[in-house]
Amino acid sequence: MKNFFKKFRLFLLLVTVISFTNCEDSNEVVSSELTIQQKVALLEESQWLLKGFEDRVMHTFKDSKQFTYYGTNNVFEENPIPGALNFTIEGNLITIDYNFGNINSYELTFSCNNSIVEFSQNGAVVKTLYKRGSNFQQCL
Repeated sequence: MKNFFKKFRLFLLLVTVISFTNCEDSNEVVSSELTIQQKVALLEESQWLLKGFEDRVMHTFKDSKQFTYYGTNNVFEENPIPGALNFTIEGNLITIDYNFGNINSYELTFSCNNSIVEFSQNGAVVKTLYKRGSNFQQCL
């Protein structure tokens, strides 16, 4: 009988320890969704490869401009092509001015540890970019 009580106390102690170690601070607010400013910051800190043209087309974002680089076999030109595109943040959207009256707004969705970004309009993915140097292939 003594052995039973020892095992029971050990079990009770184990359950108590597990219960308290899994508790989260109820005052801590955790947001899984990034703000548009955080999304743009992620865009601006990396180089991005265009889906389907990963070895030939790369974009960078800096100072409210999108720059495009062309390359061959993952070797990209040092300087972007002329004609950077301006972008702005409007609400939760990024709006890109493609010039000559072509202006489009997109929702940005990051996935795969922020190594894949999708540009969507009305729920449909329009463009996908992969973070250069990341392991985005593991998520495909």
